[in-house]
Amino acid sequence: MRGLGGRVAVVTGASSGIGLAIAQRLAEEGARLLLIAVAEDSADLDEAVANLSSRGTDARGLVGDISDVDTPDRMTAQALEHFGRLDIIVNNAGVAFFDDIFDTPLEHLDRTLAVNVKGCFAMSLAAARVMRGQQGGAIVNTLSTSAFAGEEFQVTYNASKGAVASLTRSLAVDLAPYGIRVNGVAPGFVRTRSTRRIIDDPVQWSKHRSHIPLDRPAEPEEIAPLYAFLASDDASYVTGSIFVADGGMTSGFRYRGWAAVEGHPTGPATLMPELPADLHRADSPE
Repeated sequence: MRGLGGRVAVVTGASSGIGLAIAQRLAEEGARLLLIAVAEDSADLDEAVANLSSRGTDARGLVGDISDVDTPDRMTAQALEHFGRLDIIVNNAGVAFFDDIFDTPLEHLDRTLAVNVKGCFAMSLAAARVMRGQQGGAIVNTLSTSAFAGEEFQVTYNASKGAVASLTRSLAVDLAPYGIRVNGVAPGFVRTRSTRRIIDDPVQWSKHRSHIPLDRPAEPEEIAPLYAFLASDDASYVTGSIFVADGGMTSGFRYRGWAAVEGHPTGPATLMPELPADLHRADSPE
C-alpha cells in the first residue's frame, strides 16, 4: 500500500483477532505501531508486541480501556514520545453482550456505548488533534453488519454499531478540511475467540450459514487488508465510506450447497425449494 512505510499507526483492541491481524498487516506494509488493549489482555498484548518486534517492526504496547477518560491522552502522549508523530488510528476495540431483550440491564447499554461509541469518538478526536498539526491522517473504525441489520439478543451492540456508522460519516465531514480521512469496515462473521463457539457448534452455525453466500466465516487475515487500504495513500480520495466484508451476508441468502439439519441433501443438486413457480398465485386453484 502506498504511503504506509514509516507511518505511525495506533490499533486498539490489538491483542487478538481482527485487531491483531490489522496490526500485523500494517507492520508488513512498513508502519510503526502502538497497540492498545485492556488489562485483562495484557499478556496477549505483550506477546503481540514481542512478535512484531522480533520481525523488525518498531512496536510498542499500551494497556488501557478506551472508555477511560485518560486513555486518549495517554495514547497520544506515548505515540509522540516514542515515534514523534501519529498518522493512523484504527478504532477496533469493542464489547458486546448477549441478552434477552426483556432481561437486558441498562448497565450493559451503558458499558457498550461507553466503549464502542464514546471510546471511538474520544480516541478519534485525540488522534485528530495531532493529525491536524501534521496536515493529514487516517481514521478507520470497526463497525459490523449489525450496524445495518440487527441481530437477535444483541440490541445494545446493534445500537452501538449503528451509532459508529453515523459517527464515521460525521467525523469524515468535520475533519475533511484538515486532510483527515475517516472510514469504516463492517465485518460479518469472522473466526475469533468471541465467535468460535458459535462457528464450531453445528446447530448454532446453521442459523447463520444460509445467510452467507460464501458459506463460511472469514479469517481475521482476510479482513485486515481493507484497513491497510483505507489507512494508505491508495485511498486518498476515500472518506466517509463504510466497506462491508461479510461474504455476501447483507446481499441475500442462498439455498444451494448447505444443510440446515443433519442428513439433509447438500451440493449442487439442492437447487430450488419445492414451491409453486408463481408465488403470487400459490393459493389460487389451478
